[in-house]
Formats: sequence, structure tokens, C-alpha cells
Amino acid sequence: MKQTKADRDFALRFAEALGPHVASEREKGESLASIAKRLGISGPGLLKQLNGGTPSVRTIALAHTSFGISVPYAGVDVAKAVSSKRRGKSRAPDASQLLLPFEITAPPSSQRLVLKLVPKSARRYSLHLMVKMSA
Repeated sequence: MKQTKADRDFALRFAEALGPHVASEREKGESLASIAKRLGISGPGLLKQLNGGTPSVRTIALAHTSFGISVPYAGVDVAKAVSSKRRGKSRAPDASQLLLPFEITAPPSSQRLVLKLVPKSARRYSLHLMVKMSA
């Protein structure tokens, strides 16, 4: 697939966002190879990124994780796409759901108690209990 103008524009904006972080890390004494390793690429690959090479999805995600870099592509905000804060509380899978027995009994000849189990959706039911008062 050919690279589009939007791809090239994104790559240049990504390089502009990555450059200051790499420079800052270099000033702290970190090597290009170690910075590149944090991004899942080689040293020459990092130089290519800094010169406007198109990053992989993995590199984009690791740059966000390592440096907080978020460059939108065609209106899609990378930070929202990879952020763990965006995800709600993880729900327990259905397999670990606790099922408790529930039983209501009444004498079969009882005309005072009427039970109806009404389906509300595929997994939800409503229990209707009617107790008739004796006259």
C-alpha cells in the first residue's frame, strides 16, 4: 500500500514530537541505542524516525508509554486509543460469576400465592410475587 499525504504528514509531526524527548534523554547521557530500544526499534531506525520515517503502530504506542507523545492521525487521538485511564473498571468474566440457589416454595393447593418469572432480556428476569389476602 502506498504512503498517503496524511501518512507523510503524520510521520513528520511524530518526528517533531519525538525529537525533543530524544534530545533530552541524550543530554542525560543515554545512548541512541537505549532510547531506540525503549521504542522497540534499532538505533538507525530511531534516526529514520527522527528524519520523518513512518512509525509502526508499536512504535507509536511505545512512544506514548515512554514519553507521553500523542500525535493525532486524521482526527484520531492516539492518547485516547492507548490510554489505560480511558478503560473503565475491568469486569469479571461471566465464567467467574457467582450463582446462588434461590427457591420459593408454597403448598401446591395454595391459592394465595402467585409467582411469575418474567423475562426482561436474554439474561435478566423479573420475579413477580403476588400474595392474595383471604377474605
